[in-house]
Amino acid sequence: MTEDPLYQIFIEHLHSGLYDTLPVEQFVHDVVEFYWTTLLRSGHVPHRLREPLRLDLAQDVQDMVKAKTYGHYGIAEYNRTRRKKIS
Repeated sequence: MTEDPLYQIFIEHLHSGLYDTLPVEQFVHDVVEFYWTTLLRSGHVPHRLREPLRLDLAQDVQDMVKAKTYGHYGIAEYNRTRRKKIS
């Protein structure tokens, strides 16, 4: 079973450390843009569906951030805790 490309992109961005000091909105924007570019390379998205789909993707990524970082004060604390568990 292959993993969802959106989730893979989400995890790569989340664990990169680049967003530890940036607003969550920037993280969401960057994940959506990266996924959107990937999506458009692999197929066609009708123009009338582009904006609703982008809004839906942004909401999905926001929900993913909330679920993944639940119990932490943000992405930075989540990553600090994750790195401590790994080492």
